[in-house]
Amino acid sequence: MLTVTELTARIKQMLEIGFSRVEVSGEVSRLTRPSSGHLYFTIKDAHAAIAAVIWRSTAMRLQFLPQEGEAYLFSGHISLYEPRGAYQLIINRVEAIGAGKLAAEFERRKQAYAELGWFDAERKLPVPSLPGHIGIITSATAAAFEDVKKVLATRPAWLQLTLAPALVQGQAAPASIASAIKKMAAMAASPDVILLVRGGGSIEDLWCFNAEAVVKAIVDCPIPVITGIGHEIDTTLADLAADVRAATPSNAAEICCPARDELRGRLPKLAMLRQLFRQQVEQHGRIYTSLLQRQTHAWQRCADARHHRMEQMQASLAHAASSAVGQARIPLQQLEKRLMPLQPVKRLQQQRLLQGDENRRLQQHMGAMLQRKRRTFTDMAVQLIMRRQSVQAKRQQLNVLCGKLGELDPTRVLERGYSMAIAVDGRLITHAAALSPGQRMQVRFCDGAADATVDGVDLSS
Repeated sequence: MLTVTELTARIKQMLEIGFSRVEVSGEVSRLTRPSSGHLYFTIKDAHAAIAAVIWRSTAMRLQFLPQEGEAYLFSGHISLYEPRGAYQLIINRVEAIGAGKLAAEFERRKQAYAELGWFDAERKLPVPSLPGHIGIITSATAAAFEDVKKVLATRPAWLQLTLAPALVQGQAAPASIASAIKKMAAMAASPDVILLVRGGGSIEDLWCFNAEAVVKAIVDCPIPVITGIGHEIDTTLADLAADVRAATPSNAAEICCPARDELRGRLPKLAMLRQLFRQQVEQHGRIYTSLLQRQTHAWQRCADARHHRMEQMQASLAHAASSAVGQARIPLQQLEKRLMPLQPVKRLQQQRLLQGDENRRLQQHMGAMLQRKRRTFTDMAVQLIMRRQSVQAKRQQLNVLCGKLGELDPTRVLERGYSMAIAVDGRLITHAAALSPGQRMQVRFCDGAADATVDGVDLSS
């Protein structure tokens, strides 16, 4: 016999397991919004109705909330409210009816493209770890383009960015995006990686990225493509075909190239290399010691096991011999002859010889490996000394050039009593023949300038 609480608990368990994920379409009625922030309403059609609830945390994530009298496609699970014994639909996703058709079309295309092998991991290209040229495909006025540029501004200064403007929404968008991908792949100096990005939007806004022309252009592109379309929860067929899918446009820019600080952190330092080498030597030493200990323990366990078995066999043989000495002397002799080749002592000697060979090979391998590590460390130290000498030579050349440049400074010439004549149009007057009476000019000294007028020109000197 069950209590009401026990029966209700069983029904709740069966409902929640059997209907853990359901989709239902219907019209919203009796919608209420209490101060708690939850939404309570009824989903109905022509013949039936079911209670539904959207919790406040879910409602805050939805792009839009259901309205009284409107029809939607709801996704969620069935739960039972035990105090009243009433079941209800706990909703976690709301879509317009049209969005449901688009979702069905999305699944149809997804299956068709998957059968063509467009989503296979084997055909995806690796993204270069340090690109020099990055192509960007998006609208030139989109916020996604600004987000990508903002992230790439924190990357190395040598990066070359090339924008291929394209429509990212509407009926003409698929052809525009596919054309931009093909043009970028056909460039003489093509990018090392392509970013296909767009900001968030509804499923209708992002539908152009599910077009066959766009997906096939990504599949055929010989350059790795990283997609950053919409928000993290948005997934398009272009994302599935891309070599790498990023959650957002900014995330796509972060993935394609490491930041300057990260690259600085990757640069090896001599102290770090010395410490790393020491750690590796110590680690290999610990491994070698551990192997020796494991080998010794294994040999001891093997020897102990053989001794135990030998003692058991000797005791058994002694017992058999004493009980059957008078009755089966001849079978006992035959048994002793058969046991002679199987003596445990001979097997133990063979195992000891094999273990000695293994010890010698392991010691030779460890010695050779230590010699290679020492040679590598010596070569790196020599390279560091040579690079320091090169930097010192370059610094001396720079000092000599700075001195020569200072000698050519015009202000130093003016300090020695010379002056410069500048025409009204800013040209430097170097010959008297370039002057004419009445012409105005400016004479510059080391501490200022004076305006002058030419009264006459004497070319005899």
